[in-house]
Amino acid sequence: MNVTRLSRYGLLLVLLFNPMLIRGQEQSTGQTAPQTVAPQQSQLPKLSPGAEEVAKELGITKLIDRLYQLPERERGFNGGTMSPEALTLRQEITEIVVGTSLDIDGIIAEIDNETAQLNSIRSDLESRRDRAQKINNIASIVSGGALGVVGTALQFKSSTANLGNVIGLSGGAASVVLSIIGIKQQSGGQRALVRSPNMLAKLFDRQAEFHSDYPDDVWTYLNAVRPADSGNGTRRAQLIDQWQQSGRIDKPNTPKGQKKIDVLTSSISQQRALTLDQISDRQAMLADVRAEVTLMKRDLSKLMLALRPSAR
Repeated sequence: MNVTRLSRYGLLLVLLFNPMLIRGQEQSTGQTAPQTVAPQQSQLPKLSPGAEEVAKELGITKLIDRLYQLPERERGFNGGTMSPEALTLRQEITEIVVGTSLDIDGIIAEIDNETAQLNSIRSDLESRRDRAQKINNIASIVSGGALGVVGTALQFKSSTANLGNVIGLSGGAASVVLSIIGIKQQSGGQRALVRSPNMLAKLFDRQAEFHSDYPDDVWTYLNAVRPADSGNGTRRAQLIDQWQQSGRIDKPNTPKGQKKIDVLTSSISQQRALTLDQISDRQAMLADVRAEVTLMKRDLSKLMLALRPSAR
C-alpha cells in the first residue's frame, strides 16, 4: 500500500516539473542556436568612365549586376567552374558588345567609302586644274614674253615704233587676261558625287541616303555627353561647334550656313556639284566623325577587359 502511494506521488511530481524542464530546454536551445547570416554581395568590377557609359547606353549594366550577384566560384573566379547562369549572362553581354562593334565597323566602312569617292573626284579635279594651269603658263610665256620682245625690237626704228607699241600693249593685255583665267582655274572646277553615302547628313538633321543612317547604339553615343565634359554639350554638338570655329561651316542658323551645309551633306538624288575646297572640308569633317565613333570601340574594349575573371 505504501509502495503504491509512493509511486503515485513520484508520478505527480514528474508531471508537475516536466513542463518547466521542457521550457528551460527550449530557452537554452534558443540562446545557443546559430544566427543565419545573409551572403555578402560580391564587389562589382571597377569600370572606366567610358566603359560605364557604354554599359548604361547598351543596357548591359543590369546584366553585370546579375552576373556579380552570383558566388565567385560560379563566375569562374578562384579556379571555379562557371555555372550555366553565369555562362548565359556572359554570352548575352558578349553578343551585345560584338553587335555594337560590328555596327561601328559598318559606320566606319560607309565613311571610308564616301571619303574614297571624294578622293577620286578630288584627284580628277586637281589633275584637270594642273593641266589647265600648265597650258595657261605656256600661253602666258608666249604672249607676255615673245610678244614683249617683238614689240620692244620694233620700237628701235621710228617707222615701226607704233607697231611695236601695239604689239607690246597686246602682249601685256594678254598676260593680264591669262592671269585672271589662271586665278579662276585655281578652284579646279566642280563635280558631283555619283553613288556615295552622305554620312554628315544626319548630324545636321538632313535626309540620309544610300546606307547613311546611324545604328541606334552609335547614334545614342554621339548624342551623349562625354563623362569628363559634362558641361560642354554632346559629342555631336561639340563636333558642329569645332567645325564652326575652324571655318568649315558658318553659323547653322544663317542662310549662308544653311547653304554650305546643304552642299556638305548633299546626297545622290540632289547631285550638287562640289568644288575642291568643299571636298576638302567634307573630307576633314568625315575624318572627325570617324575618329569620334572609333573611340566607342575603345570603351567597349575596356568594358570587356574589366569583366574578365583574371581582372580581379
